[in-house]
Amino acid sequence: MVDRVVVIFAEGPTEIEFYKAVVIKAREIMKVNYTCQIEYIDMKGIGNYKKDALRKFNNIKKKKPNNNFSLFLCIDNDVFEYSKKPPIDKEDVKQSLLNAGAKDVTYIMAKQSIEEWFLYDLDGVLNYLRLSKDTKKRSGKGQEALKKLFLRANKVYVKGSKVDGFIEKLDIQKIIKSCCDSLKPLCSSLGLDCKIVCGKK
Repeated sequence: MVDRVVVIFAEGPTEIEFYKAVVIKAREIMKVNYTCQIEYIDMKGIGNYKKDALRKFNNIKKKKPNNNFSLFLCIDNDVFEYSKKPPIDKEDVKQSLLNAGAKDVTYIMAKQSIEEWFLYDLDGVLNYLRLSKDTKKRSGKGQEALKKLFLRANKVYVKGSKVDGFIEKLDIQKIIKSCCDSLKPLCSSLGLDCKIVCGKK
């Protein structure tokens, strides 16, 4: 029997925790069990992305032979939007994974950075940091603004490092609704109805 495996590649442990929370919350909303297996891969940043993605995908294939693999590459768009020389060739990476045996490969792009997504639930961020609800979002784009809030709480936010307890404080459903267009391909691959998950009519 051929099983389907959805593999989510994320840039670091906090991102992994976020996508796990998204998958759990979407399942709770839909009140269904997933018919596919789900794997999470920590890419530890975006350096050597093509080589590392191929290596990690091949490792999964060895453990799960005779499966269909749908791959989701979750990356921030800011490194492409503001860089004269993007760190990876997205189409090249995608084609290399298809050539290696992936059934399909889809990018999930945070418009600026995933930290911008976290800030869609500013109340949750402030709750985690134990800052007053009256605290305003700091100036700057996602990652920069989040770092400033962490500093205000005498904490340090380092992208790619695990932030214990942070994701648990966020309203994941609120963030899913705010990022619906970006997350829709993942929901569709998991067999979920976007209108129900995002509460759209």
